[in-house]
Amino acid sequence: MHTNQVYSEVVTVNNGSHKWWHRRWMKIIGIFIILLIVSAIILALVLNFVVFAPTISEINTTASPSSSSLATTISTLPSSSTTTSTMTPTTTLAQTTTTSTTEQSEPTTTTTSITVSTTTPTTMSTTTTAVQEWVVTGNMSAARYIHTASVLENGFVLITGGNNGSTVFNSAELYNPSTDNWTTTGSMNVARFGHTSSTLANGLVLVAGGRNGTAVSLNNAELYNPSTDTWTTTGSMSVARWYHTASTLANGLVLVAGGSGNGGILNSSELYNPSTGIWITTENLNAVRIAHTASTLANGFILVAGGVSSNDVYVNSAELYNPSTGTWTSTGNLNFARAYHTASTLANGLVLVSCGRDAITVLNSAELYNLSTGTWTTTGNLNFARVAHTTSTLANRKVLVTGGLQDSITLDSAELYNPSAGTWTSTGSVTIARYGHTAATLANGKVLVTGGQNSDGYLNSAELY
Repeated sequence: MHTNQVYSEVVTVNNGSHKWWHRRWMKIIGIFIILLIVSAIILALVLNFVVFAPTISEINTTASPSSSSLATTISTLPSSSTTTSTMTPTTTLAQTTTTSTTEQSEPTTTTTSITVSTTTPTTMSTTTTAVQEWVVTGNMSAARYIHTASVLENGFVLITGGNNGSTVFNSAELYNPSTDNWTTTGSMNVARFGHTSSTLANGLVLVAGGRNGTAVSLNNAELYNPSTDTWTTTGSMSVARWYHTASTLANGLVLVAGGSGNGGILNSSELYNPSTGIWITTENLNAVRIAHTASTLANGFILVAGGVSSNDVYVNSAELYNPSTGTWTSTGNLNFARAYHTASTLANGLVLVSCGRDAITVLNSAELYNLSTGTWTTTGNLNFARVAHTTSTLANRKVLVTGGLQDSITLDSAELYNPSAGTWTSTGSVTIARYGHTAATLANGKVLVTGGQNSDGYLNSAELY
């Protein structure tokens, strides 16, 4: 009974004539709601794509990092080469992704479009010039040969005397590294060339000996005062001499040795005392010599090497002066007799002697003196044999050799000696070939080369390395 009752109630409900969706007013309401929804959808589409449609610039958003413009700066060290670079066309096609999100209440469409970037062919040419290691600076007021150059305490360079083939000068001039300019200063009391100049501890410059215009060797000396730009005479040497050497000792005295006097080549030496302005003789060299070199060693001794002795004999002997005892002692001989060479004291304490000439030919050999052993050892040869050249020790401990004469050829080449490797390498050439010039190392590390002579005559030009 109970089961049949439930079934009867279900059938009664399903078969009833009063179902709600059969009524006309309900159908009208349903149709209206459907029309309303369709209208809303149409309105949303119109608003999204017509009224609120993004502009073209907003639609096309470029997002291709691989095709973005790059500003490239090419930095090259100066060289003598010419480089040409050609860029080929490149086209990058990026993927295009479009995402559309539509909502009834807040329609939004996001469109990302990737543009095509094409790089047009470009040819770029770069032309550079060789490194200029020498720079021409202002000219001296006079062309000079066999003059002297001294670096003053204020950094200026004092040039004194010299000759131009017809005139021996007593004039002097100053080089200012800050302005690259030359100015004349007070003239010496005596014209001279082949003399020496030494910067003293008190800042004065001592000029001694040399020759005058009548080929007479001089024994007089004078002092330059940078504060007043004036020269004053001081005590004279006991012996007239030229082409001698002068070395400032650790005790402040100045030692001059050898050279040639009016009676021939000398072995005498003497000391100048700046405190008294007087010269006193000291022990003689063991050999007479001219055109030799003198180098100050780490222990304060003075090493004299080579030169020309009596009867035009080129010597290989060397000797040491001891300031404490005032005596000369012989030391090891050079491997090659030579004169008109150069000598440089290296940072490691060795002394480098380079080139010069012997009785037969101009030399390209070099050798090192070791104070600890008292011996000479050969080192690498220069690329060019030369005489009447200059050497300068640089801040990087290398030694710069400049110019000189090779037989009848005036050289413009320059070379660097590397003490660590014992080798020579060519460096930039001077702009003007020269020999019999001077070289002075400035406080800023540059080397000032002045004057000299070449096949065109005597020079007043100067340049910096």
